[in-house]
Amino acid sequence: MVVKERRAVTARKVMARKGLGLTTTVSLITMMSGMGTRAIALCPAQLGDRITTITQQPAFERARWGILVQTLKPSPTAAPVTLYEQAATQYFVPASNVKLLTTAAALDYLGPSFRVHTSVYLEPALNSESQPDTLPDLRVIGQGDPSLTSTSLQTLAQQVSDTLVGIEQRPIMGINRLIVDDHYFQGSPVNSTWEWEDVQAGYGAPANSLIVNHNEMVVHLYPQAVGQPLRLAWANPVDGVGWQVVNRSTTVRTGSNWVWVGRDLGQPTLYIDGQLQVGANRDVSAIAIPDPTAHFGRQLRHALEQVGMTVATVEVVSDRPLSPPTQPAIASLPSPLLPRWLQWANQDSNNLATEALLRQLGAVAGIRPINAASGSTLADSIAQLRTVLESLGVDPAGYQLADGSGLSRRNWVSPTTLAQTLQAMAHHPSAALYRQSLAIAATTGTLRSRWQNTPVAGNLWGKSGGLTGVASLSGYLNPPNYDPLVFSIIVNYSPQSGRVNRQAIDDIVLAIARLQPCNENRS
Repeated sequence: MVVKERRAVTARKVMARKGLGLTTTVSLITMMSGMGTRAIALCPAQLGDRITTITQQPAFERARWGILVQTLKPSPTAAPVTLYEQAATQYFVPASNVKLLTTAAALDYLGPSFRVHTSVYLEPALNSESQPDTLPDLRVIGQGDPSLTSTSLQTLAQQVSDTLVGIEQRPIMGINRLIVDDHYFQGSPVNSTWEWEDVQAGYGAPANSLIVNHNEMVVHLYPQAVGQPLRLAWANPVDGVGWQVVNRSTTVRTGSNWVWVGRDLGQPTLYIDGQLQVGANRDVSAIAIPDPTAHFGRQLRHALEQVGMTVATVEVVSDRPLSPPTQPAIASLPSPLLPRWLQWANQDSNNLATEALLRQLGAVAGIRPINAASGSTLADSIAQLRTVLESLGVDPAGYQLADGSGLSRRNWVSPTTLAQTLQAMAHHPSAALYRQSLAIAATTGTLRSRWQNTPVAGNLWGKSGGLTGVASLSGYLNPPNYDPLVFSIIVNYSPQSGRVNRQAIDDIVLAIARLQPCNENRS
Protein backbone atom coordinates (compact mmCIF):
# COMPACT_ATOMS: atom_id res chain seq x y z
CA MET A 1 0.00 0.00 0.00
CA VAL A 2 2.78 2.42 0.89
CA VAL A 3 4.50 1.70 -2.41
CA LYS A 4 1.35 2.46 -4.38
CA GLU A 5 0.87 5.74 -2.55
CA ARG A 6 4.47 6.76 -3.28
CA ARG A 7 3.99 5.94 -6.92
CA ALA A 8 0.87 8.11 -6.97
CA VAL A 9 2.72 11.05 -5.44
CA THR A 10 5.69 10.56 -7.77
CA ALA A 11 3.42 10.47 -10.80
CA ARG A 12 1.85 13.74 -9.71
CA LYS A 13 5.28 15.34 -9.34
CA VAL A 14 6.20 14.22 -12.85
CA MET A 15 2.99 15.74 -14.17
CA ALA A 16 3.74 18.95 -12.31
CA ARG A 17 7.23 19.19 -13.84
CA LYS A 18 5.71 18.66 -17.28
CA GLY A 19 3.26 21.47 -16.61
CA LEU A 20 0.26 19.17 -16.63
CA GLY A 21 -2.59 20.44 -14.47
CA LEU A 22 -6.15 19.39 -13.74
CA THR A 23 -7.26 20.70 -17.10
CA THR A 24 -5.21 18.13 -19.03
CA THR A 25 -5.10 15.07 -16.81
CA VAL A 26 -7.53 12.87 -14.99
CA SER A 27 -6.54 12.93 -11.34
CA LEU A 28 -4.97 9.78 -10.00
CA ILE A 29 -7.37 9.73 -7.10
CA THR A 30 -10.29 9.75 -9.54
CA MET A 31 -8.62 7.03 -11.62
CA MET A 32 -8.13 4.92 -8.52
CA SER A 33 -11.68 5.38 -7.24
CA GLY A 34 -12.87 2.33 -9.11
CA MET A 35 -10.34 0.05 -7.36
CA GLY A 36 -11.27 -2.05 -4.40
CA THR A 37 -11.59 -0.41 -1.01
CA ARG A 38 -8.67 -2.35 0.37
CA ALA A 39 -6.36 -1.21 -2.44
CA ILE A 40 -7.04 2.48 -1.95
CA ALA A 41 -7.27 2.71 1.84
CA LEU A 42 -5.68 5.73 3.51
CA CYS A 43 -4.54 6.10 7.11
CA PRO A 44 -5.51 9.31 8.97
CA ALA A 45 -1.84 10.23 9.37
CA GLN A 46 -1.45 10.17 5.59
CA LEU A 47 -4.47 12.37 4.87
CA GLY A 48 -2.60 15.66 5.16
CA ASP A 49 0.03 14.68 2.61
CA ARG A 50 -2.61 13.47 0.19
CA ILE A 51 -4.63 16.70 0.46
CA THR A 52 -1.49 18.80 0.09
CA THR A 53 -0.63 16.91 -3.10
CA ILE A 54 -3.92 18.18 -4.53
CA THR A 55 -3.92 21.75 -3.24
CA GLN A 56 -0.29 22.47 -4.12
CA GLN A 57 -0.55 21.57 -7.77
CA PRO A 58 0.85 24.28 -10.10
CA ALA A 59 -2.71 25.08 -11.16
CA PHE A 60 -3.40 26.39 -7.64
CA GLU A 61 -0.12 28.08 -6.76
CA ARG A 62 -1.90 31.44 -6.39
CA ALA A 63 -5.06 30.07 -4.80
CA ARG A 64 -5.91 30.05 -1.10
CA TRP A 65 -7.42 26.99 0.58
CA GLY A 66 -9.39 26.58 3.79
CA ILE A 67 -10.09 23.00 4.86
CA LEU A 68 -11.38 21.27 7.97
CA VAL A 69 -12.09 17.55 8.40
CA GLN A 70 -13.51 16.33 11.71
CA THR A 71 -15.24 13.29 13.12
CA LEU A 72 -18.96 13.76 13.63
CA LYS A 73 -19.53 14.34 17.33
CA PRO A 74 -21.26 11.33 18.95
CA SER A 75 -23.16 13.68 21.26
CA PRO A 76 -23.81 17.43 21.52
CA THR A 77 -21.30 17.80 24.36
CA ALA A 78 -18.55 15.62 22.91
CA ALA A 79 -15.53 17.14 21.21
CA PRO A 80 -14.83 16.22 17.58
CA VAL A 81 -11.48 14.79 16.50
CA THR A 82 -9.81 16.97 13.90
CA LEU A 83 -8.18 14.87 11.18
CA TYR A 84 -6.94 17.74 9.02
CA GLU A 85 -7.15 21.49 9.02
CA GLN A 86 -5.68 24.27 6.86
CA ALA A 87 -6.50 27.92 7.60
CA ALA A 88 -9.72 26.60 9.12
CA THR A 89 -10.40 29.60 11.36
CA GLN A 90 -9.67 32.22 8.72
CA TYR A 91 -12.24 34.07 6.63
CA PHE A 92 -13.07 32.95 3.08
CA VAL A 93 -15.68 33.95 0.53
CA PRO A 94 -17.88 30.85 0.83
CA ALA A 95 -20.29 31.31 -2.11
CA SER A 96 -23.44 29.21 -1.64
CA ASN A 97 -22.14 27.47 1.47
CA VAL A 98 -23.72 30.45 3.25
CA LYS A 99 -27.02 28.67 2.64
CA LEU A 100 -26.04 26.14 5.30
CA LEU A 101 -26.10 28.92 7.90
CA THR A 102 -29.35 30.41 6.62
CA THR A 103 -31.22 27.12 6.57
CA ALA A 104 -29.92 26.03 9.98
CA ALA A 105 -31.09 29.26 11.60
CA ALA A 106 -34.44 29.13 9.80
CA LEU A 107 -35.14 25.54 10.80
CA ASP A 108 -34.28 26.20 14.44
CA TYR A 109 -36.12 29.52 14.74
CA LEU A 110 -39.15 29.07 12.48
CA GLY A 111 -39.74 25.35 12.92
CA PRO A 112 -40.71 22.65 10.40
CA SER A 113 -44.39 23.66 10.28
CA PHE A 114 -43.66 27.25 9.24
CA ARG A 115 -45.39 28.60 6.16
CA VAL A 116 -46.56 31.96 4.84
CA HIS A 117 -49.64 33.11 2.94
CA THR A 118 -50.42 35.38 0.03
CA SER A 119 -53.85 36.82 0.75
CA VAL A 120 -56.44 39.09 -0.85
CA TYR A 121 -58.71 41.32 1.22
CA LEU A 122 -61.81 43.33 0.39
CA GLU A 123 -61.31 46.92 1.44
CA PRO A 124 -64.24 47.65 3.81
CA ALA A 125 -64.69 51.34 2.99
CA LEU A 126 -65.75 50.52 -0.53
CA ASN A 127 -68.70 48.65 -1.98
CA SER A 128 -70.89 50.30 0.64
CA GLU A 129 -74.61 49.67 0.99
CA SER A 130 -75.41 53.24 -0.19
CA GLN A 131 -73.67 52.53 -3.50
CA PRO A 132 -74.39 48.89 -4.25
CA ASP A 133 -73.08 49.10 -7.80
CA THR A 134 -69.66 50.46 -6.80
CA LEU A 135 -66.84 48.24 -7.94
CA PRO A 136 -64.86 46.78 -5.04
CA ASP A 137 -61.30 47.59 -4.07
CA LEU A 138 -58.98 44.67 -3.41
CA ARG A 139 -55.74 44.52 -1.46
CA VAL A 140 -53.22 41.74 -1.89
CA ILE A 141 -50.61 41.20 0.84
CA GLY A 142 -47.59 38.97 0.35
CA GLN A 143 -45.22 37.37 2.83
CA GLY A 144 -42.38 36.36 0.53
CA ASP A 145 -43.59 33.04 -0.88
CA PRO A 146 -41.06 32.18 -3.63
CA SER A 147 -43.19 29.39 -5.11
CA LEU A 148 -45.93 31.47 -6.75
CA THR A 149 -46.35 31.25 -10.52
CA SER A 150 -48.79 32.63 -13.08
CA THR A 151 -50.83 29.47 -12.54
CA SER A 152 -50.91 30.15 -8.79
CA LEU A 153 -52.27 33.64 -9.42
CA GLN A 154 -54.99 32.22 -11.66
CA THR A 155 -56.05 30.04 -8.73
CA LEU A 156 -56.01 33.08 -6.44
CA ALA A 157 -58.04 35.12 -8.93
CA GLN A 158 -60.64 32.38 -9.22
CA GLN A 159 -60.94 32.30 -5.43
CA VAL A 160 -61.50 36.07 -5.46
CA SER A 161 -64.20 35.79 -8.13
CA ASP A 162 -66.02 32.96 -6.39
CA THR A 163 -65.97 34.71 -3.02
CA LEU A 164 -67.18 38.04 -4.40
CA VAL A 165 -70.04 36.34 -6.22
CA GLY A 166 -71.00 34.69 -2.94
CA ILE A 167 -70.92 38.02 -1.10
CA GLU A 168 -72.74 40.10 -3.71
CA GLN A 169 -75.04 37.39 -5.02
CA ARG A 170 -74.31 38.63 -8.50
CA PRO A 171 -71.45 38.43 -11.00
CA ILE A 172 -68.65 40.91 -10.33
CA MET A 173 -67.28 42.10 -13.63
CA GLY A 174 -64.62 44.47 -12.43
CA ILE A 175 -62.31 45.78 -9.69
CA ASN A 176 -61.95 49.48 -9.00
CA ARG A 177 -58.50 49.42 -7.37
CA LEU A 178 -56.06 46.58 -6.91
CA ILE A 179 -53.77 47.59 -4.06
CA VAL A 180 -50.48 45.67 -4.17
CA ASP A 181 -49.21 45.75 -0.58
CA ASP A 182 -45.52 44.77 -0.61
CA HIS A 183 -44.40 46.12 2.76
CA TYR A 184 -43.88 42.84 4.64
CA PHE A 185 -40.17 42.94 3.78
CA GLN A 186 -38.77 46.41 4.42
CA GLY A 187 -35.80 47.88 2.58
CA SER A 188 -34.52 47.42 -0.94
CA PRO A 189 -35.24 44.03 -2.55
CA VAL A 190 -31.89 44.31 -4.37
CA ASN A 191 -28.79 43.60 -2.30
CA SER A 192 -26.40 46.53 -2.61
CA THR A 193 -23.34 44.26 -2.28
CA TRP A 194 -24.18 42.12 -5.32
CA GLU A 195 -22.24 42.76 -8.51
CA TRP A 196 -23.99 44.45 -11.42
CA GLU A 197 -23.96 41.40 -13.68
CA ASP A 198 -25.59 39.38 -10.90
CA VAL A 199 -28.48 41.75 -10.20
CA GLN A 200 -29.62 41.63 -13.82
CA ALA A 201 -29.44 37.83 -14.11
CA GLY A 202 -32.27 35.50 -13.17
CA TYR A 203 -30.18 33.89 -10.42
CA GLY A 204 -29.86 37.34 -8.81
CA ALA A 205 -33.56 38.23 -8.81
CA PRO A 206 -34.70 40.74 -6.16
CA ALA A 207 -36.29 39.43 -2.96
CA ASN A 208 -39.52 41.20 -2.07
CA SER A 209 -42.64 40.01 -0.29
CA LEU A 210 -44.75 39.53 -3.47
CA ILE A 211 -42.84 37.15 -5.73
CA VAL A 212 -44.16 35.54 -8.90
CA ASN A 213 -42.39 33.40 -11.51
CA HIS A 214 -39.17 33.62 -9.49
CA ASN A 215 -39.06 37.39 -10.16
CA GLU A 216 -37.46 36.67 -13.50
CA MET A 217 -38.54 36.95 -17.09
CA VAL A 218 -37.50 34.15 -19.42
CA VAL A 219 -36.76 34.71 -23.08
CA HIS A 220 -36.28 32.12 -25.82
CA LEU A 221 -34.00 32.90 -28.77
CA TYR A 222 -34.23 30.94 -32.03
CA PRO A 223 -31.90 30.97 -35.05
CA GLN A 224 -33.41 32.08 -38.35
CA ALA A 225 -31.89 32.39 -41.83
CA VAL A 226 -28.19 33.22 -42.10
CA GLY A 227 -27.61 36.90 -41.39
CA GLN A 228 -30.92 37.46 -39.62
CA PRO A 229 -31.14 38.31 -35.91
CA LEU A 230 -32.23 35.62 -33.50
CA ARG A 231 -35.99 35.50 -33.06
CA LEU A 232 -37.14 36.51 -29.59
CA ALA A 233 -40.09 34.85 -27.85
CA TRP A 234 -41.18 35.67 -24.29
CA ALA A 235 -41.96 32.60 -22.19
CA ASN A 236 -44.69 34.67 -20.54
CA PRO A 237 -46.06 37.28 -22.99
CA VAL A 238 -47.14 39.54 -20.11
CA ASP A 239 -43.46 40.03 -19.24
CA GLY A 240 -42.73 41.68 -22.58
CA VAL A 241 -45.21 44.52 -22.18
CA GLY A 242 -43.42 47.88 -22.11
CA TRP A 243 -39.95 46.55 -22.91
CA GLN A 244 -37.73 47.89 -25.68
CA VAL A 245 -35.47 45.25 -27.22
CA VAL A 246 -32.05 46.02 -28.70
CA ASN A 247 -31.25 42.86 -30.66
CA ARG A 248 -27.66 42.75 -31.91
CA SER A 249 -27.56 38.98 -32.37
CA THR A 250 -27.24 37.10 -35.64
CA THR A 251 -27.76 33.69 -37.19
CA VAL A 252 -24.62 32.12 -38.66
CA ARG A 253 -23.89 29.18 -40.92
CA THR A 254 -20.84 28.01 -38.95
CA GLY A 255 -19.07 29.03 -35.79
CA SER A 256 -19.60 28.75 -32.07
CA ASN A 257 -22.99 29.25 -30.45
CA TRP A 258 -23.06 31.91 -27.76
CA VAL A 259 -25.70 34.29 -26.44
CA TRP A 260 -25.66 37.10 -23.91
CA VAL A 261 -28.89 38.67 -22.66
CA GLY A 262 -28.90 41.60 -20.25
CA ARG A 263 -30.97 44.60 -19.30
CA ASP A 264 -30.52 48.25 -18.55
CA LEU A 265 -30.38 48.91 -14.81
CA GLY A 266 -32.55 52.02 -15.07
CA GLN A 267 -34.81 51.61 -18.11
CA PRO A 268 -36.94 48.72 -19.43
CA THR A 269 -34.49 47.91 -22.20
CA LEU A 270 -33.38 44.39 -23.05
CA TYR A 271 -30.05 43.82 -24.83
CA ILE A 272 -29.32 40.70 -26.87
CA ASP A 273 -25.90 39.80 -28.29
CA GLY A 274 -24.41 36.64 -29.72
CA GLN A 275 -24.94 34.10 -32.45
CA LEU A 276 -26.51 30.70 -33.10
CA GLN A 277 -25.96 28.41 -36.04
CA VAL A 278 -28.80 27.65 -38.42
CA GLY A 279 -30.73 24.71 -36.99
CA ALA A 280 -29.23 25.04 -33.50
CA ASN A 281 -31.37 24.50 -30.43
CA ARG A 282 -32.98 27.55 -28.91
CA ASP A 283 -31.25 29.52 -26.17
CA VAL A 284 -33.15 30.05 -22.90
CA SER A 285 -32.08 33.01 -20.75
CA ALA A 286 -33.53 34.38 -17.52
CA ILE A 287 -33.36 38.07 -16.58
CA ALA A 288 -34.17 39.54 -13.18
CA ILE A 289 -37.29 41.71 -12.98
CA PRO A 290 -36.25 45.31 -12.19
CA ASP A 291 -39.49 46.24 -10.34
CA PRO A 292 -40.88 43.07 -8.76
CA THR A 293 -43.83 44.74 -7.02
CA ALA A 294 -45.18 46.28 -10.21
CA HIS A 295 -44.46 42.98 -11.95
CA PHE A 296 -46.64 41.12 -9.43
CA GLY A 297 -49.40 43.68 -9.92
CA ARG A 298 -49.35 43.18 -13.69
CA GLN A 299 -49.44 39.41 -13.35
CA LEU A 300 -52.33 39.44 -10.85
CA ARG A 301 -54.24 41.96 -12.93
CA HIS A 302 -53.90 39.66 -15.93
CA ALA A 303 -55.09 36.69 -13.83
CA LEU A 304 -58.16 38.61 -12.64
CA GLU A 305 -58.98 39.60 -16.20
CA GLN A 306 -58.71 35.96 -17.23
CA VAL A 307 -61.59 35.11 -14.86
CA GLY A 308 -63.69 37.99 -16.16
CA MET A 309 -62.84 40.86 -13.80
CA THR A 310 -61.29 43.96 -15.34
CA VAL A 311 -59.09 46.10 -13.10
CA ALA A 312 -59.40 49.88 -13.42
CA THR A 313 -56.30 50.84 -11.39
CA VAL A 314 -53.30 49.08 -9.88
CA GLU A 315 -51.78 50.86 -6.89
CA VAL A 316 -48.39 49.69 -5.65
CA VAL A 317 -47.46 50.23 -1.99
CA SER A 318 -44.05 49.07 -0.83
CA ASP A 319 -42.45 51.99 1.00
CA ARG A 320 -44.82 52.19 3.96
CA PRO A 321 -47.01 49.84 6.01
CA LEU A 322 -50.75 50.19 5.61
CA SER A 323 -53.29 49.63 8.34
CA PRO A 324 -53.81 45.93 9.04
CA PRO A 325 -56.87 44.41 7.35
CA THR A 326 -59.96 44.42 9.54
CA GLN A 327 -61.76 41.57 7.76
CA PRO A 328 -60.72 38.00 6.96
CA ALA A 329 -59.11 37.32 3.62
CA ILE A 330 -61.45 36.51 0.75
CA ALA A 331 -58.75 34.47 -0.98
CA SER A 332 -55.44 33.03 0.15
CA LEU A 333 -52.64 30.77 -1.07
CA PRO A 334 -50.41 28.98 1.47
CA SER A 335 -46.75 28.41 0.75
CA PRO A 336 -45.13 24.99 1.05
CA LEU A 337 -43.98 24.05 4.54
CA LEU A 338 -40.45 24.96 5.63
CA PRO A 339 -38.76 21.66 4.66
CA ARG A 340 -39.45 22.44 1.00
CA TRP A 341 -37.83 25.86 1.41
CA LEU A 342 -34.75 24.16 2.84
CA GLN A 343 -34.54 21.91 -0.22
CA TRP A 344 -34.83 24.86 -2.57
CA ALA A 345 -31.86 26.40 -0.78
CA ASN A 346 -29.59 23.42 -0.17
CA GLN A 347 -30.44 20.93 -2.92
CA ASP A 348 -31.32 23.33 -5.73
CA SER A 349 -29.18 26.28 -4.54
CA ASN A 350 -32.02 28.68 -5.38
CA ASN A 351 -30.81 32.15 -4.41
CA LEU A 352 -34.19 33.88 -4.40
CA ALA A 353 -35.84 31.24 -2.23
CA THR A 354 -32.95 31.46 0.22
CA GLU A 355 -33.08 35.26 0.38
CA ALA A 356 -36.83 35.09 1.03
CA LEU A 357 -36.20 32.49 3.73
CA LEU A 358 -33.56 34.64 5.41
CA ARG A 359 -35.94 37.61 5.50
CA GLN A 360 -38.52 35.53 7.32
CA LEU A 361 -36.21 35.58 10.33
CA GLY A 362 -36.32 39.37 10.56
CA ALA A 363 -39.99 39.66 9.65
CA VAL A 364 -41.10 37.13 12.25
CA ALA A 365 -38.75 38.52 14.88
CA GLY A 366 -40.22 41.97 14.26
CA ILE A 367 -43.71 40.63 14.81
CA ARG A 368 -42.98 38.81 18.07
CA PRO A 369 -41.05 41.23 18.65
CA ILE A 370 -37.42 40.41 19.50
CA ASN A 371 -35.24 42.97 17.77
CA ALA A 372 -35.89 46.66 17.35
CA ALA A 373 -36.79 47.44 13.75
CA SER A 374 -33.91 48.90 11.75
CA GLY A 375 -35.92 49.73 8.66
CA SER A 376 -34.24 46.86 6.80
CA THR A 377 -35.66 43.37 7.05
CA LEU A 378 -32.39 42.05 5.62
CA ALA A 379 -30.33 43.67 8.40
CA ASP A 380 -32.77 42.48 11.08
CA SER A 381 -32.68 38.99 9.62
CA ILE A 382 -28.89 38.73 9.62
CA ALA A 383 -28.86 39.93 13.24
CA GLN A 384 -31.48 37.32 14.13
CA LEU A 385 -29.52 34.62 12.31
CA ARG A 386 -26.45 35.43 14.41
CA THR A 387 -28.51 35.19 17.60
CA VAL A 388 -29.96 31.83 16.60
CA LEU A 389 -26.66 30.31 15.48
CA GLU A 390 -24.90 31.46 18.64
CA SER A 391 -27.56 29.67 20.68
CA LEU A 392 -26.67 26.54 18.72
CA GLY A 393 -23.00 26.88 19.58
CA VAL A 394 -21.70 28.60 16.45
CA ASP A 395 -19.05 31.21 17.26
CA PRO A 396 -20.28 34.60 15.91
CA ALA A 397 -16.66 35.71 15.44
CA GLY A 398 -16.25 33.12 12.70
CA TYR A 399 -18.32 34.84 10.03
CA GLN A 400 -19.73 38.08 8.63
CA LEU A 401 -22.73 38.01 6.30
CA ALA A 402 -24.13 40.41 3.73
CA ASP A 403 -26.84 38.08 2.38
CA GLY A 404 -28.33 34.65 2.92
CA SER A 405 -27.60 32.98 -0.41
CA GLY A 406 -23.85 33.51 -0.85
CA LEU A 407 -24.00 35.66 -3.96
CA SER A 408 -22.30 38.56 -2.20
CA ARG A 409 -18.52 38.70 -2.11
CA ARG A 410 -18.79 40.47 1.22
CA ASN A 411 -19.72 37.24 2.95
CA TRP A 412 -16.79 35.99 5.01
CA VAL A 413 -17.04 32.59 6.64
CA SER A 414 -14.45 30.23 8.10
CA PRO A 415 -14.49 26.47 7.51
CA THR A 416 -14.71 26.13 11.29
CA THR A 417 -18.00 28.05 11.31
CA LEU A 418 -19.48 25.77 8.66
CA ALA A 419 -18.32 22.69 10.56
CA GLN A 420 -19.77 24.04 13.82
CA THR A 421 -23.11 24.55 12.10
CA LEU A 422 -23.12 21.05 10.65
CA GLN A 423 -22.13 19.55 14.00
CA ALA A 424 -24.89 21.44 15.81
CA MET A 425 -27.56 20.46 13.30
CA ALA A 426 -26.52 16.79 13.47
CA HIS A 427 -27.88 16.74 17.04
CA HIS A 428 -30.79 19.13 16.52
CA PRO A 429 -34.36 17.90 17.10
CA SER A 430 -34.89 18.44 13.35
CA ALA A 431 -31.56 16.89 12.34
CA ALA A 432 -33.19 14.53 9.85
CA LEU A 433 -34.95 17.37 8.03
CA TYR A 434 -31.75 19.35 7.81
CA ARG A 435 -29.78 16.46 6.37
CA GLN A 436 -32.60 15.60 3.97
CA SER A 437 -32.44 19.14 2.61
CA LEU A 438 -28.84 18.64 1.47
CA ALA A 439 -27.81 17.33 -1.92
CA ILE A 440 -26.61 13.71 -2.02
CA ALA A 441 -23.49 12.78 -3.95
CA ALA A 442 -24.24 11.22 -7.36
CA THR A 443 -27.95 11.26 -6.49
CA THR A 444 -29.75 14.58 -5.97
CA GLY A 445 -29.53 18.32 -6.38
CA THR A 446 -26.35 20.11 -7.36
CA LEU A 447 -24.27 17.02 -6.49
CA ARG A 448 -26.14 14.50 -8.64
CA SER A 449 -23.46 14.41 -11.35
CA ARG A 450 -20.43 14.30 -9.03
CA TRP A 451 -18.61 11.19 -7.69
CA GLN A 452 -20.51 8.81 -9.92
CA ASN A 453 -19.39 5.20 -9.42
CA THR A 454 -17.12 6.03 -6.48
CA PRO A 455 -17.27 5.21 -2.76
CA VAL A 456 -18.57 8.73 -2.17
CA ALA A 457 -21.78 8.12 -4.15
CA GLY A 458 -24.74 8.06 -1.78
CA ASN A 459 -22.48 8.61 1.24
CA LEU A 460 -22.11 12.40 1.17
CA TRP A 461 -24.76 14.97 2.10
CA GLY A 462 -23.55 18.47 1.34
CA LYS A 463 -23.82 21.94 -0.11
CA SER A 464 -21.68 23.12 -2.98
CA GLY A 465 -20.89 26.69 -3.94
CA GLY A 466 -19.18 28.58 -6.72
CA LEU A 467 -18.33 32.07 -7.90
CA THR A 468 -15.59 33.22 -10.22
CA GLY A 469 -12.38 32.16 -8.50
CA VAL A 470 -14.33 30.54 -5.65
CA ALA A 471 -15.47 26.97 -5.02
CA SER A 472 -16.73 25.38 -1.82
CA LEU A 473 -18.23 22.21 -0.44
CA SER A 474 -19.27 21.42 3.11
CA GLY A 475 -21.27 18.57 4.54
CA TYR A 476 -21.42 15.12 6.05
CA LEU A 477 -19.44 12.14 4.73
CA ASN A 478 -19.75 8.49 5.72
CA PRO A 479 -16.55 6.80 4.50
CA PRO A 480 -17.04 3.07 3.90
CA ASN A 481 -14.35 2.11 6.44
CA TYR A 482 -14.22 5.02 8.86
CA ASP A 483 -16.37 6.93 11.32
CA PRO A 484 -18.85 9.54 9.99
CA LEU A 485 -17.21 12.88 9.28
CA VAL A 486 -17.99 16.59 8.98
CA PHE A 487 -15.93 18.59 6.50
CA SER A 488 -15.63 22.01 4.89
CA ILE A 489 -13.48 22.82 1.85
CA ILE A 490 -13.16 26.31 0.33
CA VAL A 491 -10.82 27.66 -2.32
CA ASN A 492 -10.52 31.39 -3.06
CA TYR A 493 -8.49 33.35 -5.61
CA SER A 494 -8.26 30.41 -7.97
CA PRO A 495 -7.42 31.35 -11.57
CA GLN A 496 -8.85 28.05 -12.77
CA SER A 497 -12.29 27.39 -14.22
CA GLY A 498 -15.16 26.25 -12.05
CA ARG A 499 -14.83 22.74 -13.48
CA VAL A 500 -11.18 22.50 -12.46
CA ASN A 501 -11.87 23.89 -8.99
CA ARG A 502 -14.69 21.39 -8.46
CA GLN A 503 -12.49 18.51 -9.64
CA ALA A 504 -9.83 19.39 -7.08
CA ILE A 505 -12.45 19.45 -4.32
CA ASP A 506 -13.84 16.14 -5.57
CA ASP A 507 -10.35 14.65 -5.37
CA ILE A 508 -9.95 15.83 -1.79
CA VAL A 509 -13.29 14.26 -0.87
CA LEU A 510 -12.29 11.01 -2.56
CA ALA A 511 -9.12 10.99 -0.47
CA ILE A 512 -11.13 11.53 2.72
CA ALA A 513 -13.52 8.74 1.73
CA ARG A 514 -10.56 6.33 1.56
CA LEU A 515 -9.84 6.66 5.29
CA GLN A 516 -9.61 3.57 7.44
CA PRO A 517 -8.38 3.06 11.02
CA CYS A 518 -4.66 2.31 11.07
CA ASN A 519 -1.89 1.67 13.53
CA GLU A 520 -0.44 5.18 13.32
CA ASN A 521 2.97 3.95 14.51
CA ARG A 522 3.44 2.26 11.17
CA SER A 523 4.93 4.16 8.24
